[in-house]
Amino acid sequence: MAKFRARAWRAAVLSTGFALAGCMPNGPVSGTMARLPTWYRYLSGDDVRQACAAGASDRVRFVYNAVWREQVRAYEVAFTDYGARIDQYAWGPASILAFSPEGPLVAAETASVGIDAARTARLERAMDASDVAGPAPTGTFLRSDNFYWIVAACRNGQFHYNAFQQGDGRFEALSFPRELFDADRTGVAVNMPRGLDLRPVALIKPGDDKPFVVQVGANGLNVARWN
Repeated sequence: MAKFRARAWRAAVLSTGFALAGCMPNGPVSGTMARLPTWYRYLSGDDVRQACAAGASDRVRFVYNAVWREQVRAYEVAFTDYGARIDQYAWGPASILAFSPEGPLVAAETASVGIDAARTARLERAMDASDVAGPAPTGTFLRSDNFYWIVAACRNGQFHYNAFQQGDGRFEALSFPRELFDADRTGVAVNMPRGLDLRPVALIKPGDDKPFVVQVGANGLNVARWN
């Protein structure tokens, strides 16, 4: 798994013909999510899916959207002989998170920790109990102003993609977050799920902050857009 430098991203003007629109993500770019296509493709797990084939190393990407303006976290799990290595990224709080689908425009707090075989086995059991390898909720729109998890995994040469959003029942039953949070060494307190009073996106008035949404497909994101 590639390593990334944590540094601030300088804003760039996006245009229809943006030259990097076709670039594949390579993880949290410089500890930030630098450009809209990169962020969406990172969420979609495009790079994990492309590299996943017979003989490929097992890896899992977890992204926790803890209300976009407040916090975003990512955990990159690479399985090893001793257990697993978890590269950890945390962005926030509200004052430094841009409310745009370009991704967090600030450097992440980062950490990397190794966990032993016993803790790795607990994480894998929690993933199984959470049905991470089960069918994704195809067609669901994930709101940036809500709590949700996205998981992209390559296990035994097979790619799996799933998403869990607060309020769908599946999110509330997840058990893998506790294992990830217990291993977190970023020093950033976790923004835990709480009840939210979310207005339908269509009813949000012009001029108000409008959430962006991404649509879940069977093996990644189908749609990434403002709505």
